[in-house]
Amino acid sequence: MKVFNKIRELDGTRKIYFCGIKIISYKQAVKKIDFSYAILKYKGVNKAKNLKNLILGSSHGRDGFVPGKSDFNLSQSSLDLYRIYHLYKYVLKNNGKNLENIIVFYSVFHAGLQLEKTSKWKYCIIYKTLYDIKYAFPLALDDSYLVNEINGQIDTVSCPDDFRGKSDNYENKYESDAKILVEKHLKNTCRNNNQIKYLAKLVDMARKHKQNVYVVLPPYRSDYLKHLPEQQVVFRELFEFLDKNKDVKLLNLQDDKDFIDSDFNSVDHCSEDGGIKLTKKIKKALK
Repeated sequence: MKVFNKIRELDGTRKIYFCGIKIISYKQAVKKIDFSYAILKYKGVNKAKNLKNLILGSSHGRDGFVPGKSDFNLSQSSLDLYRIYHLYKYVLKNNGKNLENIIVFYSVFHAGLQLEKTSKWKYCIIYKTLYDIKYAFPLALDDSYLVNEINGQIDTVSCPDDFRGKSDNYENKYESDAKILVEKHLKNTCRNNNQIKYLAKLVDMARKHKQNVYVVLPPYRSDYLKHLPEQQVVFRELFEFLDKNKDVKLLNLQDDKDFIDSDFNSVDHCSEDGGIKLTKKIKKALK
């Protein structure tokens, strides 16, 4: 049995309990979080004119699609299928009158990914605050501090009229061990929490609005691909879903030989040149 229990709140509050009795409470300075890019995307997707193609996904979608005048790339790090579905609903309601194509980047981890259980869990608060997307399950901490921080930054962000959600990550080149990263991603693939149901909800809603849905399996660098199991294993749930929903178009570019290692800024993220190449292939499929 743990005699001491430490509670850390988002506003820097630290509380220490002994056998259930609070014995000390104090505050530490909190490092300010810059939410400007998330707010920029929020403002951009609401004001984008002639929005025909909506791109949704994790950071692989963020870097893998360079949006043009009729697109908006709303992808972001660790975005799970639950929030992908609800972001689509939000855009459909608020700026979806011209929507024709919904492009969903489906990554290795999407079968079981839940944002609340990742290192990016604070992003849940962004989506709740900006898009009114409820938590998939309750957070263990009080979110009011970060909600206030986000609301306080909204008016400070100016969104250019031509902003279409282009990635802010292209200047970052970083290395990680491909084998370790694959193993980390595959852990989510093995989780049995039925995230595919949110893709099914998105597809059902898109059908009602006569919109096309494309699922993209993005390319990865050769050292990442080397450690991945067969696609039929990694994407079993997705392939079973697609087999029952023939109107959903699969763009499987994972093993596309046109992509070389220099098209990537990391083992699993496109560089800007790689993103342009991938975008051209997707745009060709849309036509």
